[in-house]
Amino acid sequence: MRLTGEATCLSWIPPTAVEGVFKLPFGRGIAHYDKPPPDKSPDVDAMLDADAIRFANQVRAWIDVQDGRICDHGMTGGGRLGSTTVRLMKRGHTFAGVALPDLVAEPEVFADRVSFRQTCGGHTGAPVPRAISHPPYVRIAAPLAWSSIVLTLYLDGTSKSEIADASAFPRHYLYDSAGQLTHKTALIRYKDWLHQSEQHRSPWAGIHEPVPITQVKQQAERSLADSILVSARYEQYQLPAGAMLGSHPIRDDQVAVLLDGLMVILIDDEPAVEIGPGAILDPSTRIAESKQHAKIRAQTAARFALLSRSDVDGDALHQVASEQASHIRGFLEEWQKAKEGKD
Repeated sequence: MRLTGEATCLSWIPPTAVEGVFKLPFGRGIAHYDKPPPDKSPDVDAMLDADAIRFANQVRAWIDVQDGRICDHGMTGGGRLGSTTVRLMKRGHTFAGVALPDLVAEPEVFADRVSFRQTCGGHTGAPVPRAISHPPYVRIAAPLAWSSIVLTLYLDGTSKSEIADASAFPRHYLYDSAGQLTHKTALIRYKDWLHQSEQHRSPWAGIHEPVPITQVKQQAERSLADSILVSARYEQYQLPAGAMLGSHPIRDDQVAVLLDGLMVILIDDEPAVEIGPGAILDPSTRIAESKQHAKIRAQTAARFALLSRSDVDGDALHQVASEQASHIRGFLEEWQKAKEGKD
């Protein structure tokens, strides 16, 4: 019997992700940010053709099972870079992406599973001039962007996909065998990427640096966060790593959305669960159990969008609040049971 699975990683540039003077071309329409990819079954061909994503990393694999044993296995797939269109004076010029060879590791075979690993990436053909710390002291070609994904197929027919490592820019979205968005990279570090993502510091030189990964939010919260993200009708503020969310209070007439970074929810001052980009924080809908037991701390430096509640879809915000309340109550109940079990 043949069992199959697949994993897809799409890489895209969220609004406001570019920092410093390099954001000027985006603000003037010379370059463009991307809309968030869909939650399910992305049309990779169409998105690449429309310059809606920067590149895709896709793995398709199979294992043959006979008499309860894995007797054969294989994989296909590869990386695909999109093009970048730059517009000046109402005229556009399209630069094809420059791909590096896909890195395909030897599959790891165990009694109950096989893991397949693939790294794909390259750089845009559009120039990104910048200073570097060694001769020739100026680099014209864009930095490298990549993702490494691992797809594991199990003897029982299930599969698991994960982002093993990725470049610090852009954002990377991971889809499972069912085409469902499951994980995303939590951090975008544009300045680090500009100065550190050279080929000699990449997987092509044997350098692998895991990045923080977070699970995607529930559907209502994810949809509302995406709509806020593309509206750009908000101000931003930042929290340093280790800071408590309360150090920059959110008023009852405001809503905050985590744009970038990783936060940790503390239950009775103990780390319990991490939250990543797309999390919506609305103090006016916080339930009593949360106020009594939960705090939120910045695990990494974090960047938020802050906007008035009157600028947010009230029905959507109510749905998010209901989802969050149900999730928090369930989590607190499990936390209390686990605590009682330890005692």
